[in-house]
Amino acid sequence: MKKLLIFALFLGLHTAVMAQESNGLEKNKAVYLELLGPSNLAGINYDARFNDHTRFGWRAGLSFAYGKNSGLFEQGFNVRGYVVPLEVNYLVGSQKNNLELGLGTGLGIYNVHETTTDLVNGPASSLTAEQQKHVIGEYQTDNGIKTMLGYRESRNTFGYYFFGNIGYRHVSNNGFLFRAGITPAFTFSKDASKKVNFQPYVAFGWAF
Repeated sequence: MKKLLIFALFLGLHTAVMAQESNGLEKNKAVYLELLGPSNLAGINYDARFNDHTRFGWRAGLSFAYGKNSGLFEQGFNVRGYVVPLEVNYLVGSQKNNLELGLGTGLGIYNVHETTTDLVNGPASSLTAEQQKHVIGEYQTDNGIKTMLGYRESRNTFGYYFFGNIGYRHVSNNGFLFRAGITPAFTFSKDASKKVNFQPYVAFGWAF
């Protein structure tokens, strides 16, 4: 009987402690459409707390990325790709309104269409048949006529970036989810130089 009372007391204390440690969130999971930010252009994401007793959580999704950089003489590139954003985040606030803080990475497969140019001596008529396929135009210079050639290349490549998440999250009583914030993103080029950019984001979805 004594052991039973001790067990019941322990069970009651354990239940009380667990209740006190509850994260205070009635809806711990969410699915949402995110525009810009970590999702690049647009993406579908799933978000959840690690358990019922912490405000730490994670999110994973699938998004579509697009970028374009144009220069003179048709030089430049555009990029299309599919990215998986992965993030660990933390919520600070109440049941409905929270400050959302997170760190993550985006892993993607990109298709790069790039146009490069080359300036060669002589008019287009003096070039080989293969070179004439890539003629953009002829230009008169102080050193005579030069012809601009353009070469288009398409390739697939793997890429990644790191990002932060600073935003506002609202969950209504019926489960409607709204998120908005700013994402600082960090990318590294082949020469190991770091590039930083900031992008806003907005998201709509359903919490449950």
